[in-house]
Amino acid sequence: MAFETIKLEREEMVSVVTLNRPDSLNSINMTMFQEIEQVFTQLRNDPETRAIVLTGEGRAFSSGLDVMSFQNLINQPAMAFRNMLESLQNAYRSLDNIEKPIIAAIKGPCIGGALELALYCDVRIAAEGSRFGMLEIRYAIIPDLGGCKKLARQVGVGHAKELIMTGDIIDAERAKEIGLIEHLVPESELMEKAMELAHKLARGPILTIGLAKKVINRSWDLDTESALLMDTLAQHICVKSKDFQEAVLAFLEKRPGNYSGD
Repeated sequence: MAFETIKLEREEMVSVVTLNRPDSLNSINMTMFQEIEQVFTQLRNDPETRAIVLTGEGRAFSSGLDVMSFQNLINQPAMAFRNMLESLQNAYRSLDNIEKPIIAAIKGPCIGGALELALYCDVRIAAEGSRFGMLEIRYAIIPDLGGCKKLARQVGVGHAKELIMTGDIIDAERAKEIGLIEHLVPESELMEKAMELAHKLARGPILTIGLAKKVINRSWDLDTESALLMDTLAQHICVKSKDFQEAVLAFLEKRPGNYSGD
């Protein structure tokens, strides 16, 4: 499938999704929203892809929404606006729905809707000089693509409220300090670090990794009994898998596991 605003490449078992509107700092327009959903749905069903790196072309991850392409939102009828917003949310939710690890490789600005997109990834690696912020408050609106909940989960309620309520932009060092990103590296090492982690995960028991992702995402705010039930159901799948048998055999034979994902 050919894409207009996204570039899709693969290196062995790792697919690299690149936001590809460098002339606008990879700002996210309606076409890109649609193609984000399309590409992650495609990768969800691609048995050759076992891990994914999400990054941006040129000098930015993304500057956020392409404001000009959404300037007529205020004139839409209420129901049309809600339907449109739900379609945008579904595009981002496609990252949650894929049981494969997604690593965000971030450089330059990662602002507004782009930061919300990065929060849907499983691990965030940022280059020195990157900048982060939720600027919606400057337009008297809130993050509406899942950012309120996901940011609070990632950095804690206090830091999330401060970022959302002030609209301040923070640097990569501050982002690392509050836990918004997991790794901070020189820009020259960004893709090397992201691909290294992606290949490590791709070589692992990907069925189990995918289940761990789903359980973590879904059980975060469940009561203990419900969370334990999810653990039990997922573990039952794990122990019946070929990868579990291979893991036990590899341990006994003192060698790395060779995992099929079955």
